Amino acid sequence: MTKSQLSISNTTVKSCPHDDQASSKPQSGNLVPSILIPLQDQTLLLPRTAIAEVIPYRAPDPLQGAPQWLYGTLRWREQLLLLISFEALQRKPTPSLSKQTRIVVFNTVTSLSKRKFYALIIQGIPQLILARADNLSASPKPPNSPLLYCCAEINQCPVVIPNLGYLEETLQRCVTG
Repeated sequence: MTKSQLSISNTTVKSCPHDDQASSKPQSGNLVPSILIPLQDQTLLLPRTAIAEVIPYRAPDPLQGAPQWLYGTLRWREQLLLLISFEALQRKPTPSLSKQTRIVVFNTVTSLSKRKFYALIIQGIPQLILARADNLSASPKPPNSPLLYCCAEINQCPVVIPNLGYLEETLQRCVTG
């Protein structure tokens, strides 16, 4: 990927100036069906294909000895999912549960895990959005965490694009020890 491109999943949109070393084939079109995922103090921007489903919050079964960011497991469609807090993983305060708390189920993007899905606690209802070259711009400032691929704005609202590969590697390291 060049300095003048921003990638959400495999579709190129606009610039991410600090990402000099990534490489990717440009995809046709500059439209990316996306979703805004509300967290406590930030909003994640992801391609819609990264999300399997949004479900109401339910308490997970805790895992003994798990780090603070790994809340436990829950059953979803006859599969056992790991439930994580993105805020806690970034060493930020963990949000309180409320009527707005939901769980978003992610499709895995790497082949590292035998699991095809994992879940994240979110703080509201996700919003569908179409990311285009004319409504998405990258911040020139590099993100302050390897969990974040890029800081950006969509429709002049700040968002972060998470590094799902790094997130899944971290989850896999935690599960396998």
